Amino acid sequence: MTELQRDNRASSTSTLHGPRITLRRPTMQDAHHVFHWERDDEVWRYDPYRPYSRTMAEFIPVFERNYVKGNGRQFWFIIEDEEHTPIGTITYFNLDYRGGQVEVGLGIGNKQRWGRGYGSEAIRTVVDYLFSMPFLGRVYAETAMANTPSRRAFARSHFTEVGQIYDPRSSGEPWVLIEITRADWQKSRHT
Repeated sequence: MTELQRDNRASSTSTLHGPRITLRRPTMQDAHHVFHWERDDEVWRYDPYRPYSRTMAEFIPVFERNYVKGNGRQFWFIIEDEEHTPIGTITYFNLDYRGGQVEVGLGIGNKQRWGRGYGSEAIRTVVDYLFSMPFLGRVYAETAMANTPSRRAFARSHFTEVGQIYDPRSSGEPWVLIEITRADWQKSRHT
């Protein structure tokens, strides 16, 4: 299987379901939600990689290129709650076929949905999907040490904090490397 065939396999799923949430591929109708989430200082307070567009007109081509069409290296989902209201995004990227690992990122943009377990449910749903790919042995995330809500969401999803990391592009504040292995995921499915 070529890298292109693998990328097409990795991006072919359009909808995933959890008990209360749906993860679906972004459409252009989602642009206004994501634009407002990305401009919210409280939503982005822990992320040094904040994408930021000054206007919706500036944002639309970026959104279409990165979220809707994709680049074959980062795969986005819109998180919808049980009422099918978009509440955030989850993505997987840095898919390493040889190393058998992939990174995930989560953002709950709708602040009314914070603290209700939607983030951990989205994480579990995407991890279940990712471990359906037989070559993957590890899913990991990086989050700010100060981002307690994110760390709790990953912990509830059976991720383990494996150490501090420092990102040279950040302010120098410590970050945490969090992971779940296929073996730990399989154990968590039986508990």
